[in-house]
Amino acid sequence: MQDQKAHLPLHIHLSIGIVGLLAFFYILTLAGGILIPLAFALLFSLFLYPLCRWLERRGLARSLAIALCLSLIVLFLTVILSLIYENLLTFANDMPQMRRRSLRLIDQTQALIEQRFQMDEQKQLAWLNENLSYFVNAGGNFLNTFVSSATTFFTYALLIPIYVFFMMYYRHVFKEFVNRVVHPDYLDNAVLIEEQILSVVQKYISGLFTVIAIVGVLNIGGLWLIGIPHALFFGALAAILVILPYIGNLIGSLLPAVYALVMTDSFFYPVAVILWFQIVQAIEGNFITPNIVGSQVNLNPLVAIIALLTGAALWGIPGMILFTPLMAMLKVLLDNVPSLAPYGYLLSEGEKKSTRPARLAVEKKRAFWHLWGRKKMHKSPLKHPESLENP
Repeated sequence: MQDQKAHLPLHIHLSIGIVGLLAFFYILTLAGGILIPLAFALLFSLFLYPLCRWLERRGLARSLAIALCLSLIVLFLTVILSLIYENLLTFANDMPQMRRRSLRLIDQTQALIEQRFQMDEQKQLAWLNENLSYFVNAGGNFLNTFVSSATTFFTYALLIPIYVFFMMYYRHVFKEFVNRVVHPDYLDNAVLIEEQILSVVQKYISGLFTVIAIVGVLNIGGLWLIGIPHALFFGALAAILVILPYIGNLIGSLLPAVYALVMTDSFFYPVAVILWFQIVQAIEGNFITPNIVGSQVNLNPLVAIIALLTGAALWGIPGMILFTPLMAMLKVLLDNVPSLAPYGYLLSEGEKKSTRPARLAVEKKRAFWHLWGRKKMHKSPLKHPESLENP
């Protein structure tokens, strides 16, 4: 009597899948404090691996090579943050003047509302008092979020270098673990996945730095031409926010636009700032990022937006930064597993142009030249026997 394998109904499979997916996201939310610095450390480890390996091949000990790589990253970030901090101090000197001009702008706005809508100052104050609790709560929530994010940032700043050091120092252990877990028949495919993930992460991070540099130059140059003070601070800050896809440029344009609105007597300046940042965003989204980063990540824009929103919902701002490269790494894994390859294609932008006609054309050309070469050899007699030697 043959054993018959029991098959569960479709709705049971769907229920198990939904429950498992919800449990997975719930665990990600609970373990965010542990997983976020580990994810950042993984990306930095993959990015620094070629440099560390190059230093080791030059005779430097592994621990010293890792320490030197981390020192270079810390030095680079320190220089960038120091420049931003110095410009922030100069920007802070304008705060008293911004306060006075803001109060004057509020008075002018009140007068305009009273003239247009026949709503005197008392009614405006009454309306503000009714809605003041909302603004106070929103401001308090924003302040709490800012303080919490700052505290978390400094905590991660201490943990990430430690994680990076040990991940790179014991990388042979992780590689041997993969070799022992994966079946010998699939080791070649595992090595291919490892190389592709390494390449994707390295090119993504280096491309992202390139995009930030280009966007920073465009922002600073545009603000300087418009005549906005502190162009270096506003432009660099907006460029750094490019790491938040789709919304970083919008957030970065608000601060210089508000500054121009408060500190100038003409609407030309804030409007010009908004227009210039929209132009930069269009250039960055359609030309810079697709050619520098997009060709390496090859994620569908819809998938990138979903990853951005999912990361924000699970891990906040760190999730918005991490989920795009993590999704790109997941796509590499899916593409190289035959049973999961359709899901990898679903995450991609699709083939812009079919390569099948091109391959057929190449094959036809090769067959034609091969046949033509054989006919020529049969028709043309050899004039000299020595031509067979040293052709």
